[in-house]
Amino acid sequence: MTRPSPESGGAGGELTIVLTLKDRVPYTRRWMEYADSSAFPFKVLVADGGSDDGARSLLSDKARYPNVDYEYVRYSADRTYADYYSKMADALGRVRTPFVALADNDDFIVAESLRKSVRFLSANGDYFSCGGQGAIFWMGRQPDAGPALHGREVEWKCTREMRSIDGDTARARLRTVSVSKSDTFYYDVKRTAETRRHFEIVRDLNLNDLFLVEHLVWYLAAIAGKTKRLEHLHLARQQDAPGSSGAAHAQRFGDWFGRMLVASWSEDFGKFVEAAGHALAEADKITNEEAVRCVIDTYRAAVAPALLSDLMNEPTISPSMPAVVGLVRRLVNLPEGSVLRRAARALYRRLGWISLDIVYGTEYFSIPVPDARRDFRPIREFLARRN
Repeated sequence: MTRPSPESGGAGGELTIVLTLKDRVPYTRRWMEYADSSAFPFKVLVADGGSDDGARSLLSDKARYPNVDYEYVRYSADRTYADYYSKMADALGRVRTPFVALADNDDFIVAESLRKSVRFLSANGDYFSCGGQGAIFWMGRQPDAGPALHGREVEWKCTREMRSIDGDTARARLRTVSVSKSDTFYYDVKRTAETRRHFEIVRDLNLNDLFLVEHLVWYLAAIAGKTKRLEHLHLARQQDAPGSSGAAHAQRFGDWFGRMLVASWSEDFGKFVEAAGHALAEADKITNEEAVRCVIDTYRAAVAPALLSDLMNEPTISPSMPAVVGLVRRLVNLPEGSVLRRAARALYRRLGWISLDIVYGTEYFSIPVPDARRDFRPIREFLARRN
């Protein structure tokens, strides 16, 4: 086979894939072999921030992958997140096509979804990004305990419900963004100029929390324009691949709850809210206060499920607590004149053996100390006096 022309497939000359690397050379080899075997019709910019020259050696001879139109750029090693952010901003600055998509070397992108995404964005100027459905796959254990690169034991499944983000305002679009709908959002086909600007913001903010950066990229994308979700498989991600930056970050700093206790979190979150709020205020011509409130509300809704899951691992959380708290919340949210709400409140306040903390599910019963009623009587009488 020969190298495809830039126009092959009708969209090749309009899209560049930015393949970001940090070591894991065997996975880079697999990614390139797959692209070469399918005569990958798009330009590929390889942004290598690895700790050695393994990827450079692999990609130095372009005859090895004749059916991939790629450019290799060697960056300084990604020793810090700042290095990574700078690499991303610089790599996007090198893209000359109107559309771009990001890729990791342990993922597989479906070329047909890329083609359809480019065509859709070319015909719909009010859409910023386009992609399809995501899939997750697991590789079986390898006999030599090495990286799970190939094998017959492959399990996979499509991930989540597909839903376009097509609100007419940035606020409407932002409210639909959440973790459960964003598994391919980061890897969609996007308009290059705006994506480059987003990662320049990421570079300049230099946040310490990697997951907060992902949220910022999602939010900026939703603010920038609509997202089309095609009925097509777009991306397959290997769930058990070693060397994941996200997994390393979580191992170092903890889960969602743990990361909120890191010393740098407050500053990071402040920067995140300010940047997203500024973009939202400009897009919808609203006050900065309104925009910031919308960003915070969106973030709360987005991370609440993951945060609840993490909290369930705490030794002070019992299996019954979510059910109890849920019931209490339903009662509290009933109208003030509701008979059920008034009856529940009366029981809660007047029955001394019911614990004050039953509303949290942490304790159900309480035994008043001896003579508590007698000792409270002077307080009650004092409060009953007229001024």
